[in-house]
Amino acid sequence: MAADADILLEITATAGFLRVAAVDAATGEEVVFMAPHGTPEAALARLARDKLAYVRNRRNAGARPAQDAAPATVPRPGGRSIIV
Repeated sequence: MAADADILLEITATAGFLRVAAVDAATGEEVVFMAPHGTPEAALARLARDKLAYVRNRRNAGARPAQDAAPATVPRPGGRSIIV
């Protein structure tokens, strides 16, 4: 991701922590993370940029497992259940 890419931050304060949703304005890719109360907004923006880059690199490397793939199952001999 380019260093000058726009990142939209949504910061929601809840009991004990901040929920931060970050969206890359160019691609629409979103990440969500938690941070302690009192974390400076500059640090949240840096964390968001780093996490978006991490997710993009991981996706481009193909390391992400298929979400819709069914787990391999083996029928139990003589039984009616499935061993997972």
